Amino acid sequence: MRSIAPCVFLIAFGELSTQLAAQTQEAPAMANVQIVNATSVPVLSLRINQTLAYDTFPQGKRSGDAAVPLLEATYEAEERQSGTKAKSERITYAPGAYQSLVILGDFSRTSAPGVLRQRDSVLTGEEAGYPPNVLFQVYPHTLSRAPVRLRIINGMPGKHLAFVHAKNEVDIKPGECAVLEGQPARAQYTAVVDGERIPLLMRQEGLIRNVIIVFFLKDGMPTFMRAFENNAESKAMRAELEKARE
Repeated sequence: MRSIAPCVFLIAFGELSTQLAAQTQEAPAMANVQIVNATSVPVLSLRINQTLAYDTFPQGKRSGDAAVPLLEATYEAEERQSGTKAKSERITYAPGAYQSLVILGDFSRTSAPGVLRQRDSVLTGEEAGYPPNVLFQVYPHTLSRAPVRLRIINGMPGKHLAFVHAKNEVDIKPGECAVLEGQPARAQYTAVVDGERIPLLMRQEGLIRNVIIVFFLKDGMPTFMRAFENNAESKAMRAELEKARE
C-alpha cells in the first residue's frame, strides 16, 4: 500500500515556510517623536490622526519619545477652555530618527497662518477671519560636534525675545528660533522680554545632551521650559551610566 507520509511532510513544510516568511518580513518603520506643548494657553487636548492621544496636555509639558510606527501624522489641538481647534498640515517624520514636535500659539485669530502674532501687529476686521494662531514645528535631533547645542524658540505671541550670554546677544521674533552651537554644559544666560530680565541657568552633569529652550506665555507672563534632544547616542550613554550605578 502506498504511503502518504511524504505528502504530510510536504504540507507541513509548506506551512512552516509560510510562517517563516511572515516572521522575516520587514518590521514597520519607526520614529521617535517628542511632543512639546509650548502654547500660551493653559491646557490642550491633542488628537493624532483623528485619535485622541492626550485628553489633558498642560502647557509646559512634553511627551516621551519612545519609538512608534508613525511616519505620517496630522495633529489637532483643542484649547480646552474655549473648544477652539487648530489642525496641522500632514507631517512626515524621518524613519529611525529622533525628532521634536513643538506646538506654539495662543489660538487667537489675528495673524496669518504660518506665523505667530508679531509685536507690532494691529487687529483689523480682515485679520479676525484667520484660523486659530497655532504652529506645529518639527526639529530633528541631529548630532552636533560641539558639546552642547541650544535651540532657543520664541513661542510668545506679540513678544520680542533677546537671549544674552556674556557679550553675545541674539534677537528672536515670535515663532522663530536661534541656534547656539558650542555651548558649555554649565552656563548662565539671560532672556530679555519687553524689558524684563529672566535668568536662566543651564547645568548638565553626566549625560550631556543638546537642548531645546522654548519661551511661551503663562497667564500672560513670559516663562520657559527645557526639552532635551535625545538620540540613539544619548540613549546608549544613558544605559551605560545606569549600568555603572548598579
